[in-house]
Amino acid sequence: MTHTSPGYPARDRDGHPHSTVRRIASAVAGRWPTYLGIALAAATLFDGDGGPNGALIVTVAALSYLTVAVLDRPGAVWLVIVVLFGIGTAADTVGIGYWLAFGPIALIVTVIGLVRGQLRRPGLYVLQAPQMLVVGVVVLLAEYGGLEFAGYLVAAALIGHAVWDVAHWRANKVVTRSLAEFCFVIDSLLGLGIIILLVLA
Repeated sequence: MTHTSPGYPARDRDGHPHSTVRRIASAVAGRWPTYLGIALAAATLFDGDGGPNGALIVTVAALSYLTVAVLDRPGAVWLVIVVLFGIGTAADTVGIGYWLAFGPIALIVTVIGLVRGQLRRPGLYVLQAPQMLVVGVVVLLAEYGGLEFAGYLVAAALIGHAVWDVAHWRANKVVTRSLAEFCFVIDSLLGLGIIILLVLA
């Protein structure tokens, strides 16, 4: 409820004047996942390894959704993202390839989810294993299939996962909305960026 008096600005229920700057600052702060996604997408593209890094990013995103669905703890998704990205980066650094690490993790998590029932729940939960499979197949084809259009496959996986992010944001299930927002921004921008770079190359 607001209170107004002649010659004085509107006040909130606590008697404090409304501050346009405060409202703008609050709105801007609330969009931090978007800004983080933009920054990371730009850094990935400008690094020159948009395709390979995009493949890792979309794989981490897909596996994070699957893992958090099985944990049934949406708030844990940011920690899961960081841990999986660390595992994938470490695997690539030592030369074994992140899929040799992610493959067993995805299989174990899927089996646990099916046995315990989380991945048999209706709605988005039952679709987590299939989305992991689709992303996995596309990325593996792009990275190891020797295809001339491999970069476009990675871009398609990213854009497809951006649609997946929107579905989760709207439903507000499985993962937090902040993660879904962040993931949508980085997936869509990175996917479109890769396509633009391929066309211009």
